[in-house]
Amino acid sequence: MRSILLIITLLISGILPAQVSINGGGSMLVGFGNPQPFGGFHIGVEVPRDDAVTIYGRYTHHFKKRSLLPIPGYLSPTQFDNFGNAIPPPGELYNPVVDAFPTMNYNIIEGGTRYYLGNGFDYGFAAYGGTSIMLIFNRVKAEYAPFNEEYYEIDNFNRPDGSIFSIGFGLGGGLKYSFTRIGTLYFDTNISYMIFAQASHVAVSGDQYSSLIFNFNLGFRKDILW
Repeated sequence: MRSILLIITLLISGILPAQVSINGGGSMLVGFGNPQPFGGFHIGVEVPRDDAVTIYGRYTHHFKKRSLLPIPGYLSPTQFDNFGNAIPPPGELYNPVVDAFPTMNYNIIEGGTRYYLGNGFDYGFAAYGGTSIMLIFNRVKAEYAPFNEEYYEIDNFNRPDGSIFSIGFGLGGGLKYSFTRIGTLYFDTNISYMIFAQASHVAVSGDQYSSLIFNFNLGFRKDILW
């Protein structure tokens, strides 16, 4: 049994690097042409190949934001006369359309390479930059203006809910300062362009999606050694 454990330990030590850092903090995303920033958070890992070059991975979630521009929200009648005609609310005309405001969030998985200038990955002050690839998943869901729920219900067939999947490439850079035996404070930003985007259906729309995004991150990094 001890021999098996020893072999497993040697295999793991040969595969995994001797140093890995974990990090997390706050994030903000701004889409080109979109006046509303998205706030959120990020968590990630970074593995140094040496003191000047690392590879990293990060997940970022930006909380949903409501669009400033409404789109048509379609309703279905619930009250009918003996001839199958829709009955409108008393004193009103039949109106199966109200304002719907799309909401959208961002879920981003990114990875790439960073190059450090200055004191390097482990010590003191340094600047860094590099390239990245992003997989982005947007969830779109409509919020409807108030309507008479006794006579209407939301028409789910024409509901503008769905998702958007995108692939993007980016450039990024930042600054960091490492405190001895404490950790590293960092700020970075990247700019990414979507080279591919696919919506779940044609009704998914709104003024919040952008093919060019700017992402800002402020956080703390802790190194793990073994």
